[in-house]
Amino acid sequence: MSNTDLKWFPEKSSIYDISKSWLENLEQGPFIDGWKPVSRQKVDKEKWIEFIPGIKLQSPLGVPAGPLLNSTWVKFALDAGFDLPTYKTIRSKKHLGHPVPNVLYLDGVGERQFSKSDSGGYIHSTKKTPSGMTDLAITNSFGMPSMDKEYLKEDITKANGYCQDGQAMIVSIVGTACDAHDFVQDFIDTAMVAVEAGSKIIEVNYSCPNVVTGEGQIYHNPQAVYEISSALVKTLQPYNIPLFIKVGIMEDQEKMNALIQKTTEAGVTGISGINTLSMKVTDKQSGLPSLGENRLSSGVCGAPIRDVALDWVKSARSIIDKQNSPLKLIGCGGIVEPQHFNQFLDAGADIAMSATGLMFDPYLALKWHNKLY
Repeated sequence: MSNTDLKWFPEKSSIYDISKSWLENLEQGPFIDGWKPVSRQKVDKEKWIEFIPGIKLQSPLGVPAGPLLNSTWVKFALDAGFDLPTYKTIRSKKHLGHPVPNVLYLDGVGERQFSKSDSGGYIHSTKKTPSGMTDLAITNSFGMPSMDKEYLKEDITKANGYCQDGQAMIVSIVGTACDAHDFVQDFIDTAMVAVEAGSKIIEVNYSCPNVVTGEGQIYHNPQAVYEISSALVKTLQPYNIPLFIKVGIMEDQEKMNALIQKTTEAGVTGISGINTLSMKVTDKQSGLPSLGENRLSSGVCGAPIRDVALDWVKSARSIIDKQNSPLKLIGCGGIVEPQHFNQFLDAGADIAMSATGLMFDPYLALKWHNKLY
């Protein structure tokens, strides 16, 4: 078996059908016709990773919040060699999110790597499919849709049941803003949905750039992170459920220092980053927002954000070590080829995760396990 034997994209399209809605993908996907499970190299139990107390993992590979829409998708990720999948961000109540289009290819990226200074800048969308994984660049804008509480309780329980020995699942949550008091309470209410479904690990999303209300960029406010996280840790302690937080890039290193310090003080177990790189995506000919007039800015994902993500991981690791913090570190962003997992692990991440890479190459983790790179 060679890398070429496990070829997928662009000969085959993404396992998330970008022409369909989020709900259609949830109900009908993943679209993996022709995909065959591949045996992975086994790791002796004594060499499994002590991720957090009570949870050992066969490998440091995971999937961040995003593509794993329900238990069917989680099962696929586990079968595909990802030992720490994350169940797509949930809310306390059903939320429809944004209409199609939700995912578009980006124009003229090639093998370019973005930098922090590109955040907030302009880029064009295109209908042209990238030539391969090395120039895979997309924008996504979903608005964090969520199924209702009854569906989630049943489905999260089902997804947890698919985890084998040496695997675990994170459930991502977010609060929906009303007023300051209700906002914090809604985070707690959403966490309790996950708790009642038997979640083993919960991650709170402070970084999604695709929501209309202000909850998308909480991580820029270390004190707000502390207040919400402290309330969540207190809520989860009786159930012995660890809390992780998800953040994005920060240009201000002093603020990043404060963020990690406040996260540690709140009793959080780990920190994950980055989410996406927020940019303004427009149509090349008309100059109009590609995703609709109310969605000029959206998250850029795929190969070109890898350098930015690696820079964040290195910075986070340095700060965690200097502060002597016990925080676990999860790195993601731009992992589209198997060797990229090693770059993040070498940069100091305890776990390396891929979302866009999985969507366009369902053999990605299996190639890493079998050293096909």
